Amino acid sequence: MAACYFPHSGVTDAFIAEAFACEKAVSLAIDLGFRSVQIEGDSLSVIKKLQSVAADKSIISPIIDDIRVLVGSFEEITISFVNQAGNAAAHELAKLGIHQSEPMIWIEEASASVDRIV
Repeated sequence: MAACYFPHSGVTDAFIAEAFACEKAVSLAIDLGFRSVQIEGDSLSVIKKLQSVAADKSIISPIIDDIRVLVGSFEEITISFVNQAGNAAAHELAKLGIHQSEPMIWIEEASASVDRIV
């Protein structure tokens, strides 16, 4: 339904980058008015933290807490882990955005390289 990348300058930790990406995706889904969403990610740690009801005490706890608040906006939500091969489109978007200074959002389309993967 939509694709995007949001550059984050100064983020050198993949764990934090994965959490930020999830937060941006959830925010975009809210902005687009989606009521039912599936969150899939290949960072097992981030997915487990989102699935847990326990308080998070990791370095990404502020991001996890923000996502938990945001997901309350949806009528239906599933959060699941997918292996890296199943998340190839997201990795392609990350590669496209890594050296960009401005965000990019596609609605009902994506870049040609992401379309080929999907």
